[in-house]
Amino acid sequence: MSYVIGIDSGGTHIVGQAFNEDNQLLSQVQSGPGNIFLNEEETLKNLSEVIDSLTTQHGRANCKYILIGIAGVETKGNSKEVAQRLTEKFQIKTYVISDAQLALLNGLEGKDGTLVISGTGSVVYGRQNQHMLRFGGWGNLLGDTGSAYKITVTAMKIMLHQYDLGKTSSLQSTLLSQLKAQSPKEAVKNFYALNRKEIAAIALEIAKLADNDDQEAIEVIKEEALALSDEIIGLFSRYQDQYPKDIALSGSVLVHNAIFRKFLTENVLKSYPDINASVVDTNNARGAIFWPLWNK
Repeated sequence: MSYVIGIDSGGTHIVGQAFNEDNQLLSQVQSGPGNIFLNEEETLKNLSEVIDSLTTQHGRANCKYILIGIAGVETKGNSKEVAQRLTEKFQIKTYVISDAQLALLNGLEGKDGTLVISGTGSVVYGRQNQHMLRFGGWGNLLGDTGSAYKITVTAMKIMLHQYDLGKTSSLQSTLLSQLKAQSPKEAVKNFYALNRKEIAAIALEIAKLADNDDQEAIEVIKEEALALSDEIIGLFSRYQDQYPKDIALSGSVLVHNAIFRKFLTENVLKSYPDINASVVDTNNARGAIFWPLWNK
């Protein structure tokens, strides 16, 4: 029985999945980091392990093709070379695209449309008539609007503003607890010692406060959701007249934070009332089954 392999090669780990002709998941394997810009040889080694494991399980001769979305490949600019190297090594036609393109392919199931990602960072991608568009991103210092990182930063700013006014923010107790601090001053010191992912992780606690009707937490969520929705609207302004109506929402913030999702979609609907927004909760390796729709 023939099958295809999809691989999502991300910065922290690699996920490989095999799918049969009915698009059913046959098996899944994982390996270590897969950002080719940061470490090319480690990424290629880990990718080879994933491919070898899946083809050993299901037979190399039965694999129709392999599609890999690799973090950092656009920056590195070596997608063709990697595809050729792996094709020759395994004797299976291998295609290499960016991890963002794979996410778009999976989220929209091969159709034109918009993909919004909000997790640790954020970015908006679009595809129309084989043309790729991008809005935002740019990392935590210059962008990542509406991301978990920015939710935490905005909450910290509100707490500190209230502190400067001689008041106590309703966010203070949670933020001090998360930052293992006894005062806002100590919280700032500890905040600057954290890395990007550690800061982003605190956003989950802000979301919990919002779920419990904490008004300051809700304002934080609303502010960041509206900011990200403005980036979606900005990308839509770049589409041709008949813009694609499907929007796929991906990443931990959009998948798990219903309040954030509500503010974001309602604001986009004000400008584009006929859009269809849906949440993506599958691994992006699944995008491989839709590759023929793009690779015509």
